[in-house]
Amino acid sequence: MTAPTQARPIHVAVAHRDPYVAAGIASLLRSRADFVVQSGLSDLDSGGDAVDVLVTDHATGVHRATNVPPGRGGSGPRSFLVVTDQSTGWQIRRAVDAGVRGYLLHDCSVEELSDAVRCVAGGRRYLSCPVADQLLDNFSSAAPTAREFEVLHLMAQGLANKDIGRRLSIGEGTVKTHVKAILRKLQKPTRIAAIGEAFRRGLLLEASP
Repeated sequence: MTAPTQARPIHVAVAHRDPYVAAGIASLLRSRADFVVQSGLSDLDSGGDAVDVLVTDHATGVHRATNVPPGRGGSGPRSFLVVTDQSTGWQIRRAVDAGVRGYLLHDCSVEELSDAVRCVAGGRRYLSCPVADQLLDNFSSAAPTAREFEVLHLMAQGLANKDIGRRLSIGEGTVKTHVKAILRKLQKPTRIAAIGEAFRRGLLLEASP
């Protein structure tokens, strides 16, 4: 009798900005027989076994998902799973819009973490119940586009429209259009009020990767 063929293990990379969270996630996943776990990003795009899932923090997940090159191959991760304490609807929506396929909060159980990795590795989405509730609540609000997020970050740094245009290589008139859209979506009449609202909603909590 021919022995049954074993399923290919799921290759997981863990790269979280909080080293204690990263160590904990890696340890928990290594306790599961169907995962092969590597830590860090140093070898992620340079060769070796293909990575099915990158488990990471919000900022890294959004950055890498947004900047996935067309036709990606090699060892780059096929899917991204965020484990974070950032739980506002805007933060979640930004990650989902960027291409992050899984989103968990820090207090998730090891069973949910494992299930989420398997689900994301299989090409499906996984959002914890609190995350899904926040996301659904947020759908009633218009979300800033990726370019508007860039303008918003530069507004928060105190740059004028002309300087924002130079930084982003766009015209000053285009910047004004983006600023108007930001004010409308955040429902604030001034730049200062909009920046304050962005911080309140969690849009400007994190530094760029």
